[in-house]
Amino acid sequence: MKVGITGANGFIGYHLWVHIKYLCDDLEVVRIDRDFSNVGECDVVVHLAEKNRGDETEVYQNNRESANKLFHQLFGLKNKRLLYASSLHEDDNTIFGKYRKENKWLFKSWSESDDTLSFSSLRIPNVFGPFCKPNYNSFIATFCHKIINNEELTVSDNDVELIYVQNLCEQIVDIIRENGSNPSYDIDSDIVQNVKFVHSTLLNFKEKYIDNNIIPALPRNFDVNLFNTFRSYIEDRLVTMDSHSDDRGYLAETIKTNAGGQSFFSTTKPGYIRGQHFHMRKLERFCVLNGEAEISLRKIGSTEVIQYRLSGNKTQYIDMPLFYTHNITPYYDEEITTLFWQNELLNKEDTDTYWEDV
Repeated sequence: MKVGITGANGFIGYHLWVHIKYLCDDLEVVRIDRDFSNVGECDVVVHLAEKNRGDETEVYQNNRESANKLFHQLFGLKNKRLLYASSLHEDDNTIFGKYRKENKWLFKSWSESDDTLSFSSLRIPNVFGPFCKPNYNSFIATFCHKIINNEELTVSDNDVELIYVQNLCEQIVDIIRENGSNPSYDIDSDIVQNVKFVHSTLLNFKEKYIDNNIIPALPRNFDVNLFNTFRSYIEDRLVTMDSHSDDRGYLAETIKTNAGGQSFFSTTKPGYIRGQHFHMRKLERFCVLNGEAEISLRKIGSTEVIQYRLSGNKTQYIDMPLFYTHNITPYYDEEITTLFWQNELLNKEDTDTYWEDV
């Protein structure tokens, strides 16, 4: 089954593309062109492309025009299914509720034009996760960005339904596989949290992780997901560790954690490469103890390669970002020794390791 995604370069669209490409062997994923000209090759289309910030008139017109273009590309096709990403607030008396109601009516009329067509609306709660644009449509993204950059922000005192973006993708894939015809699906949230509590948790992450190099306690899946979201907004991935030296040599604090997990080390001979994979949930740290190494990273879906040089003579480490495939290789013609840490024990049934060359 071919699944097309509009807005595949956006926040949710990117994550859904990665999720289907690497986790769903029974599905083929297609990035829908901006003019929607390739929707005909897809069995299911997930419409995620949306503009929701800016002048209200512009937001309304942009989203209505986008829906009309998609409607015209779909019109006349058979055996197609359309999933439209809406919101829990789609019935609000706002410009956002207005264009969503009108778009739903348009797509519903399309589906009723032929018995082989199907349309469903997805009512989605507040979504958070890595790579969401700050100051746009996620208060968590805005909080992370502003806290890391020591900017002022306004914090409300209300409860919010939240879902981590990869958990949202899992539910969307379940709906695709179900192949049902429900006119509307309510996406289940992961948790209900108070905005002030989220803010205080993120402040704690900054105090522990950025200011004191301590990986905080992460007792719940929500905490792990929130922490991974927080650290995705940190731009400088190369960190110099605290060290203490005397006549004997030096001592460096490689890992300080309240999160558990496991440490291990490896040697790598010249001419060999370790890695060539990425993770979707694991925290991972690389620290070169002996020799000199080159570590390369590339965000999945991008061609840009980021490279770092680490040496056993320097007290530095790199915390690997999620969704970046990475490798490590000796820089010179000598063996290297590398210390690794991950926040969870190895589970051979669920390794969270996806192979792709940098």
